[in-house]
Amino acid sequence: MMSFSDQLRACRERLASVCAALPAPYPAFTLFFSLSDGSQRAHVVHASAAEFDTAWREGAEAAEQWVRDHGIAAPWLRIDWVEGASPMDWAQFKAQLAAVKRNYFRLGLAFDKNFEMAFTEQELNANAMLCGDSSIAHAVVNARNFESYGQARFARAPALDLPADQPVYLLATAGVFCQSDCVVHKLVGTGLDAGRRQAPALTPPSALELVRSGSAYLARQVEGEGLFAQGYFPCFDRRVPICDAMRHAGALHTMVEAWELTRDETLRAAIERALGHLARSLLRHYRLADGTEVAFLVDTGEEIKLGGNAACVLALTKYCEATDAREWLPLLEKLALGIASLQDGATGRFNHVLHAADLQVKQALRVISYDGQAAYGLMRLYDLTRDARWLAVVEKAFDHFIASQHWQAHDHWLSCCVNELTRWSPQEKYFRFGLQNVAGYLDFVLDRKTTLPTLLALMLAAQQMLQRLEGMPAMRHLLDELDTEKFYRALEYRAHYLQNGFFWPEMAMYFRRPSTIAGAFFVRHHAFRVRIDDVAQYVSSFVAYHRYLLERPALPVAGSGRDDGAPWTAAVMARVTGGEWVVRPHEGWRASGVAQRSFLRKGRVVFEHQARPSRTPLAAVALKGVLQPAAAVLCADAAPHLDKRVPVLQVADVQQAVLALGAHARMEFGGRVCGVLGSGAGSSTVAAMLAEALSVWGEVGRPEGNVSLPSGLAWNLTCMPRHAAYWVLEMGSPALQSSTRLARPMVVVVTGLSAASQKHRGPSEAAARLDSRVFEGMAPGDSAVLNRDLPEFATFAEAAMACQLQIVTYGEHRDADVRLLAFDHGEVQASVFGEPFQLRVNAPGRHMGASALAALATLQAMRLKLSAAVEPFARFEPPGGRGALHTIHIGGGSFRLIDETYDANPSSMRAALELLSQAPCEPARRVAILGDMQELGPAAQRHHLDLEAELLASQADRVLLCGPLMRALHARIRTKVRSHWFVDVSDLSTALGGLLQPGDWVLAKSSAGVGLSRLARVLKALP
Repeated sequence: MMSFSDQLRACRERLASVCAALPAPYPAFTLFFSLSDGSQRAHVVHASAAEFDTAWREGAEAAEQWVRDHGIAAPWLRIDWVEGASPMDWAQFKAQLAAVKRNYFRLGLAFDKNFEMAFTEQELNANAMLCGDSSIAHAVVNARNFESYGQARFARAPALDLPADQPVYLLATAGVFCQSDCVVHKLVGTGLDAGRRQAPALTPPSALELVRSGSAYLARQVEGEGLFAQGYFPCFDRRVPICDAMRHAGALHTMVEAWELTRDETLRAAIERALGHLARSLLRHYRLADGTEVAFLVDTGEEIKLGGNAACVLALTKYCEATDAREWLPLLEKLALGIASLQDGATGRFNHVLHAADLQVKQALRVISYDGQAAYGLMRLYDLTRDARWLAVVEKAFDHFIASQHWQAHDHWLSCCVNELTRWSPQEKYFRFGLQNVAGYLDFVLDRKTTLPTLLALMLAAQQMLQRLEGMPAMRHLLDELDTEKFYRALEYRAHYLQNGFFWPEMAMYFRRPSTIAGAFFVRHHAFRVRIDDVAQYVSSFVAYHRYLLERPALPVAGSGRDDGAPWTAAVMARVTGGEWVVRPHEGWRASGVAQRSFLRKGRVVFEHQARPSRTPLAAVALKGVLQPAAAVLCADAAPHLDKRVPVLQVADVQQAVLALGAHARMEFGGRVCGVLGSGAGSSTVAAMLAEALSVWGEVGRPEGNVSLPSGLAWNLTCMPRHAAYWVLEMGSPALQSSTRLARPMVVVVTGLSAASQKHRGPSEAAARLDSRVFEGMAPGDSAVLNRDLPEFATFAEAAMACQLQIVTYGEHRDADVRLLAFDHGEVQASVFGEPFQLRVNAPGRHMGASALAALATLQAMRLKLSAAVEPFARFEPPGGRGALHTIHIGGGSFRLIDETYDANPSSMRAALELLSQAPCEPARRVAILGDMQELGPAAQRHHLDLEAELLASQADRVLLCGPLMRALHARIRTKVRSHWFVDVSDLSTALGGLLQPGDWVLAKSSAGVGLSRLARVLKALP
């Protein structure tokens, strides 16, 4: 486990390069250290000095003393530093507060120019120091709270009876946050996002994590008998006192929505308790005058609300849908009949509130949202039961909604309802209502400062309706009434803005009891209130957004304030490399990454290692027009490039600069990194298959160039998409420790020994120990996915356990967690932790089944739903040279080519020969074309001779061997099988025409350097 010293060290590394000195008359460096054990309000100390090292030392020593005094091993640690200061008269400051919404003051405050008494924005807001009572909508100085917190922080309260012209100082800060994992999160400084971590664009996995977190909070609020604790005002840990039955039903609906995604058993248990309490204690049954039996939710004040019954119908319908339960259908009918009884038969209007005692109308109209919620609930029930009564009630209600122009309310329940209604009754009047409900509201969605999760729900329901409209030629003219580009921009902006209502730990730590609220959602302008209905609205919105992301994975992120396609600015690139722009880029310049010359693309910075000799200046070659123009040149010597009309970044050492850029790209990536360790086509196929499967949950980034060295991995990382949900990397570098520290994978799949380790002399266990170093760059709790069939399995497992990794195993071994039971022509039969599972792989060979198993085990380790990945496996095609099957036409017929020419090592060669032995043809039709296995070190010749048994077992009729290392194998087998040996690929290609016949099944397998892939490409290009 990491220590507090490790946390400080990690934060200092992040801060030292970005902290800039403030100009006089202020202290050059001011650092705020905030610490919490998660159960108590953060302890804050700050230090100012003329030198960063001095301020750091003073602050860190005070922080370490507090940690020792409280016996905490690894607290929540946040460090803020002052980036800017602005003086303002006390009278001006108070006047400015009157123009700021309550709890939306987003700067720190100091009472003297030396910052001796200073508070961060988080301290001010979490202690309600600028918040009055609920009747005051704007910020205001709260003397009592200033005194209380000032005494705790400084042992004295700040003087607030200042002269009107006395200056105070507004502080702009930036910060970092770190927990026991020592992952340093950069925090937003000022603005509406201030105080929380900088997060990449939302992806299905990150949206799902927000759903998990919020629904887990709701589950914790369900007390023993099933009644909800309603919530908290967290500044001073005061409970929301009033129990509201409608909130209970609404939160229950959201929990079932979330459970359908997460399948979390703790959440399911809480749902059952809350559902039982709802049915036992909150519902009453009545018989109407006409004999109809109905049920109503009875709320505080003995009220029956239309929205209350609607919330119950939504919750129970979703429960039946998610669990296939049917025992609640009679109760659902009674609740729906209760809603129908509130409708005026002539106008379609609903009455909103009744007296529970006698069912007399208490209030005909309370809030329009009740109308939309009731209609939506009935539509969801209609979807479940197809009972025409409920559709008839909704259609009658919508006549009233349209006549009354309810669309002017821009209600999210109405948006949800009209989306459902147009599925079953696709009439133009309903589509037009849905468009009117959102079309004039986009500016509000874009501009609203409060998070209001219902705005996202409104947009997402409308988006589903729009998507159907696009496929309806008779209705598409309605789309002219909406600015579609602005609509999607507003939707994405609102989804990302909702993260400002999430209680990240770096924000929760400043409140009275952080553990109560961390991971929940809040309403800032209501004293950071965390109430079950608030949390439920956020969670439901992210459930819907998660579905939207899965359905439209390729939609660009508009309006998110990011340009993930070109994330590198000139300033960042210079700072990270320590370089100097000798030829400066234009204002607004951005690059998409750095790359070697052969992988240059438009927007990339080109580099070349100094050790590589070149008579032609790099930029001259790169800009010849054959390749896309470079965004800039990264070099150690700028002189040859000064006249090439491109920006030039000069660094002391190109390789170190590239490594630094790669490390920075990895640090900024917010998704999950998966590493695949092995060699040859086997590991490449697993990586490709895993990437295909993960695409269900979001975009997946993969390297495009050689990653056999850390520098190759580094430049690939700079070019990979920052907004992706996952990166999948192959981890076969000879410098494995350096590569692993650079990539920092969260999951590593071990398919076999790496090619680099196999070069070394000695037993395979020694090679496994070398490869096991890949685990050293991982954090405790990360996952290792191990091939249980490996002879070296025990070595890998021991190393993974030593690094405190979670282990998932796969293979044919009886003890494998994910076990291959059978593989027959692409059909995979498996057992996943004892449960049967099957899928189809669109690739031949049992080794493809093993690769699919490795990918499945990795998904299991990442706790992703395996059934969602069945389709990607079915459409998977092996990458070029990695086992793809091609039909080659020759001489009036054709033969089948199994292309395994990407790479080769002893294990992948044996797997390929096994594949050939399974070819569905007579042995007389089997042909093995094998090239040298390169880079096997001193034991290379032995590895080639050891292939004899597998080669003969494949029952190949003809064996064509190519390359110097294959000559000895040819000499050994030529009396046992028809074998031919060729010096090189050119020699082989000359003779090939006379050695292949229609009906043959041909395996081509070699290391890439042999050039057999060129021969395969020529064959595939034959007409």
